Amino acid sequence: MGLPRKRGSKDSRGVDINKVALACSGGADSTYLAREVLAGRIVAPEVRVWVVDHGHRAGSFVDAQAAVALYKEMGLPAEVLSVISADATENSLRNARYQAFDQAAQAQGVGVVLLAHQADDVAETVLLRILRGTGLRGLAGIPNERQLDSGLWIRRPLLGVRRQKIREALVEAGQRWLEDPTNADVSVAARNRLRHDIMPFLAKISTGDPVLAVLRLAGEAGEWNECLQELLEAAGPWEELPSYLRRQSLAKRLRDLGETVSPTRLADLEGALLRKGYAKPTADVTWKI
Repeated sequence: MGLPRKRGSKDSRGVDINKVALACSGGADSTYLAREVLAGRIVAPEVRVWVVDHGHRAGSFVDAQAAVALYKEMGLPAEVLSVISADATENSLRNARYQAFDQAAQAQGVGVVLLAHQADDVAETVLLRILRGTGLRGLAGIPNERQLDSGLWIRRPLLGVRRQKIREALVEAGQRWLEDPTNADVSVAARNRLRHDIMPFLAKISTGDPVLAVLRLAGEAGEWNECLQELLEAAGPWEELPSYLRRQSLAKRLRDLGETVSPTRLADLEGALLRKGYAKPTADVTWKI
């Protein structure tokens, strides 16, 4: 695990790609990530910790300060990033975090932010997406890395590590961490209910570990997404593609523009292009009257 470039290398903004920030909460996963960096098992030559305070519950700033104190005790420079979001939905909070990361990165010359998502987080994300009606692309789970429009890299080096192993390692090392009490409240978020109620039930009725089963699905979906991109790059004229590939090509263009992608929108766009004669009808086109 680590950063694939040499110290001092620059990104497109002239920022040192090896100036790294750890986005930490004080929880077990974040604290494990910090220990792995300190031990050199995750290579991050210049590192600091950002503790995000969303400010959506009473006492959140006090908890963030406690996390900062924890990481300073471990020998890491740490600070609180106050995040303002329109609401407390998962998507809104994530967008607000990324905006805060961008601002802090530009101010401090940071090129990479490491997040502490682990394997169980991937399985939970995939299951939640299935319940919300995801397509094949969403089954791939959480990506190892992505680059924001600003050029800042987001990387997740712990996706192959299980939650229980992380806690066992911390206990064995005598390392304390902080527990967010809201994480155990199933009424707070769908992810909490999935983690504490549904996953244990799935473990009882499954023939194996349900997390590993979902991870296998996510891995295959990720490979399919990679193959799909290769198909699109090697494909002929758009109007001659099968309907599925046409819609996926439209989806990619919409995402590149920062637009919302949905099956209905893709079908509408393809239908409009068909009516204007830019594509040939195929057997799998769904016509809307």
